Amino acid sequence: MAFSFVQLADPQFGMFAALSGFNNPDTEKLVRSGLILPRCSKIEGFEYETKRYSKAINLANQINPSFVVTCGDMCNDKIDPTYEYAELMRITSELNKDIPMHWVSGNHDVSNTPTDQLLTRYRGMYGNDVYSFDVENCHFVVLNSTVCQDPSNVWDEWIKQVKFLESDLKKARSSDVRHIIVFTHHPPFLIHADEGDNWLVIPKDRRLVLIDLFIKYGVSHIFSGHWHRNHHSYFEGLEIVVSSSVGYPLGPDPSGIRIVNVDDNTISHEFLSLE
Repeated sequence: MAFSFVQLADPQFGMFAALSGFNNPDTEKLVRSGLILPRCSKIEGFEYETKRYSKAINLANQINPSFVVTCGDMCNDKIDPTYEYAELMRITSELNKDIPMHWVSGNHDVSNTPTDQLLTRYRGMYGNDVYSFDVENCHFVVLNSTVCQDPSNVWDEWIKQVKFLESDLKKARSSDVRHIIVFTHHPPFLIHADEGDNWLVIPKDRRLVLIDLFIKYGVSHIFSGHWHRNHHSYFEGLEIVVSSSVGYPLGPDPSGIRIVNVDDNTISHEFLSLE
């Protein structure tokens, strides 16, 4: 077994324009929280994201992976992403037809506090938000980490997701797959599974439910986004990989994509800058 896949995160069409402009209160709030943002005068449109996402799709076509996965926040506007979505899909259509695109829901796709209506909208646009698939002898699971983050309006979705995850992982492990890899938008934690809560990660009470299942069934890697920067954590044989955004970065790392190479014994990965 030997294949590769490309991970993208946070193309987030419209974000650069939304945070542009000097004295922008949204920008100032993020800067005060310690994030690094470039400053520019007020702009409109998607030119920033279009340029970078087009590069990402062109690179994917050159690499010719088994699939591409986009780990959430495809669009920025939580209320009406119509125009952002149209541009996202226009460029996505340039991906070679024999390379599948797998979507992972982010908090900008279903809002910070999902509702049944927003989940229905997402599924109409992108397909299922919780599912799994196989490539050769490797099993992949896609979760909706925003539901894990705040299920207050959709508690039944959290319950269904946990039941799906345990059943799916148990079935995969019993079929003797070589690797199990999970895709989320929010990473489970920053440094350690037992750490406190913050807006960057899944809250501890639900995080530990997921981590217990990951460890029990031998999940080796979680690939996430959300932070708009690169980060790695390790816990009991589990590697958590956070990739910087395709779109607007919020830290020292540039916009980019991650290439992941899989064989029988190893999973290796490399981040490639789009700048």
